[in-house]
Amino acid sequence: MRNLGNKITLHSPSRGFSMELGSAFTIILATRLSLPVSTTQCITGATVGVGLCNGDLKTINWRMVAWIYAGWFITLPATALISGSLMGFVLNAPNWLTAATVM
Repeated sequence: MRNLGNKITLHSPSRGFSMELGSAFTIILATRLSLPVSTTQCITGATVGVGLCNGDLKTINWRMVAWIYAGWFITLPATALISGSLMGFVLNAPNWLTAATVM
């Protein structure tokens, strides 16, 4: 949440309200359509959208937005690697019940 603060674009009460309202509408619409969405991605998109409404591209810290998007893209392969490794360990773990009956 620290990065979504004033590190992407400047916030004010009216901008914050617009961000939260846009994010809430997006989440409700996606829920009605049975689409999986992330609330963090919705609020980040709303923050960038409100920043773009200022009319100048320089009001948004694009480097911070790139770091956030890169984190999202890295999350999927990292999670797949970790969960696949854990499943491999579980499947190849010794089974003490069959080992005791063989002896």
